[in-house]
Amino acid sequence: MADEQDFHEKRRHPRAPIGVIVRAETKDGGRHYYSKNLSSGGMFLLAEEPLPEETKLNLELFLPLVSTPVRIKGEVVWQKRQEPSGFAIKFTEISDGARKLIRWVVGRYLGQEDES
Repeated sequence: MADEQDFHEKRRHPRAPIGVIVRAETKDGGRHYYSKNLSSGGMFLLAEEPLPEETKLNLELFLPLVSTPVRIKGEVVWQKRQEPSGFAIKFTEISDGARKLIRWVVGRYLGQEDES
């Protein structure tokens, strides 16, 4: 299992503690989660039973101030079983438009005009 601190040190995108509803679909079905944080490169989802590492996901993010869900593909890169339990997702397929929307939301949360 990847070490959480190593993962944090590898981040290239600013991350903000933004809670959004996320619909996650795997080959076994789908369910809704709530995010603990978000960046344009990935997110952490809260879950009592974290998904296994390397699980591939189709995601729909319901971002604040955005009228339609943002669709992204991702992969579980690590999980945490202590409180708060959940799993980290790295975005593997994301459109330029989706990445810009997430940057805009994160930038507004962090008090930045533009998070390019």
